[in-house]
Amino acid sequence: MAVRVARDPDITRKALTGWLADRFGAPDLRLGPVTVPPSTGFSAENLVVDATWTGPEGPARRRLVVRIAPTSYRLHPRPRFWQQYHLQRLLGERTDVPVAPALGFEPDPGLLGAPFCVLGHVAGLVPADLPSYHREGWLHDAPAPMRAAAWRNAVEVLARIHRVPPLPLDLGPASQVEELAADLDFYGCATDPHIRAGIGVLRAAVPAQAGPPVLLWGDARLGNIVFDGVAVAAVLDWELAGVGAPESDLAWFLHLDRHLSEGIGAERLPGLPDAATTVAHWARRTGRVPHALDFHRVHAAVRFAAYTARVTALLTGHRLVPADFPLHRNATRLLATTLKEVGT
Repeated sequence: MAVRVARDPDITRKALTGWLADRFGAPDLRLGPVTVPPSTGFSAENLVVDATWTGPEGPARRRLVVRIAPTSYRLHPRPRFWQQYHLQRLLGERTDVPVAPALGFEPDPGLLGAPFCVLGHVAGLVPADLPSYHREGWLHDAPAPMRAAAWRNAVEVLARIHRVPPLPLDLGPASQVEELAADLDFYGCATDPHIRAGIGVLRAAVPAQAGPPVLLWGDARLGNIVFDGVAVAAVLDWELAGVGAPESDLAWFLHLDRHLSEGIGAERLPGLPDAATTVAHWARRTGRVPHALDFHRVHAAVRFAAYTARVTALLTGHRLVPADFPLHRNATRLLATTLKEVGT
């Protein structure tokens, strides 16, 4: 669910046709209707279109995803759109992390109103956030062994990301405590007592670095994975990527699943491994001893509560959801629970 951008599909298709024809070296390239996928987030405006052209081996066809940089409805203060695309390109070229093919980037906002990139579409199924995959959808309907296998494969691809060698791209550190604290005004929650308490706990407990920083996905969750059966076909959404302690990703992965079950009053799906089993599986796959997990659990809970304040304001402000939409309320309640559990 997102704030939709008013865009003329015919003008968009004409502009994209010329750009893609030049990019692919295919003067006869044609595009089908430009559509908006049914589920899209605030990270960027996403469009889907089918391209046909004549290639060296005859007629060619490919489904494309056009991601347009956020402008008016940014979820985060520093979306780093260029870095997202180039990270995805490097991952596809140099690693075994499954990502959508990176096919082109346009920094000039003149064509579509903002910079954009083009990715190859990856077919498959994505566990939904709304309604939660714990309540309905393909994962909910799958047999318990299939659910467990999909979860394990998601954790394994997370560990694979954490084993990626350094890449020639300056991503900077992932979300830090002081950066998050400075951004609370942007997210609209600077006076929220639960978030302020969480920031205080984090400031008092910043752990020593336990090893060299690694690549972080930043938004590690089932809802950012395309599954082909139980296999991971592609890892999506690198907007929050950076470098840092890998436990940050692990804690986020666990927290987002907890939000979509306990956090919204839904029963967690049978067959999904619990947190302890997940941490142990990740540790085996990375060869790392998990460090300062309680700190990272609190950090994940504070981050998520801050982000949901912004999402809720955008959704209610544009009357896409009722004024009493419970997203942020649920997130702050789970944050309070997390603070109690770690003994603060």
